Amino acid sequence: MFDYQAAYKRNGTGSHMKTFWLTVLAIILMYAAGLLFLLVMLLPASFIDSGIIILWIFAVGFLFLLAGIFLLYPFSVGVLHYYACTYLGREFGFREAFKVFTNGRYSKVIKLGLLVLVAYVVVSFAFGLIMQFILTAVNMPLIMLAEAWAQGSVPSGGQVGVIIGVVLLNFLVVMISYIPYMLIAIYVILAYMVYIDQPFIPTTDKFRIAWDVMFHSGERIWKLIFSNFLLLLMPLAVHLVFIVPAILLGIFVDGLAFPILMVAGVLIAVVAYAAAIYFMVGSITAYYFKGRGTLDRRHWQEVQG
Repeated sequence: MFDYQAAYKRNGTGSHMKTFWLTVLAIILMYAAGLLFLLVMLLPASFIDSGIIILWIFAVGFLFLLAGIFLLYPFSVGVLHYYACTYLGREFGFREAFKVFTNGRYSKVIKLGLLVLVAYVVVSFAFGLIMQFILTAVNMPLIMLAEAWAQGSVPSGGQVGVIIGVVLLNFLVVMISYIPYMLIAIYVILAYMVYIDQPFIPTTDKFRIAWDVMFHSGERIWKLIFSNFLLLLMPLAVHLVFIVPAILLGIFVDGLAFPILMVAGVLIAVVAYAAAIYFMVGSITAYYFKGRGTLDRRHWQEVQG
C-alpha cells in the first residue's frame, strides 16, 4: 500500500533527517519573514495616533504581498530540491533551495506559479459550481419535506429514513469532493518537480510532462492518494490515543492527568503530522521519478524501434 513512501524512504537512506530539518529551517525562515513584516506593519500603530497609519499598513501589506510572490513563493518551491536530491542520492545543502533565484530559473518559476494560480482559480470556481448543483439536488428531498411539514404534515418513519439517507449522502458527497482537490495538489507538485528536474524547458512542456507522469506512466495514482490519506489519519489516531485516556483519567482519577496527557498528545501529534507531511511530499517525489523513468524508457524504446 505504501509503495511510494517506501521507495522514497529506501532511496533516501541516510539523508532523511537532513532533509527534514532543512525543511523545518526553511519554514521557520518564511514564518519569521512574515512575522517581521507584521511587526513592521503594526508596531508604528502603538505610538502614532494618526490617519496616516492606515496608509502605512496598506504600504507594508502591499510590500509583503510582493515579497510573498517574488521571494517566499520561489523559495518554497526551491525546498523541493531537498526531496529530489534525497530521492536521487545526491549531495545537497541549505543553499540548494536558492537555486530558483539563479539566472534563467527565476523567471521560469514565477511564470509557472502565475499559471498554476490562474488555473487553480478557474478550476476551483467551476468545480464549486458543480458541487453546489450536486448538493442542491441531493438535498432536494429535505426541501420538499420541510415544505410538507410547514403545511402541518406529521413526520413518518419513512421520512425519517429519508432524512438519515440524505445526511449520509451529503457526507459521502463532501468526502468525494476532496478527491479532485487531492488530484490538483498532486498535479501541481508534479509540475514543480518537473521544474526542479528540467527548469529550462518551456512551461507548457512542464504541465504536459506532469500530466503524462500522473496518468500515462503506468504508476498507480489511486494508490498514491489512498496511502497518503491513510498516512494523514495516523497522527489523528495517535492524538486520540492520548485524548481518551486523558478524559477518563481526568474524570475518574486525577484532574491533573488531563492537561498533562493533552499537552503530550498535542506535541506528539505535531511531530507525527510533520513526519506524515514529510513522507507525503517524499511519496510524490518518488511517484514523479518512477513515472518519469518509465516514460523515458518507453520513449527510448520507441526511438530505437
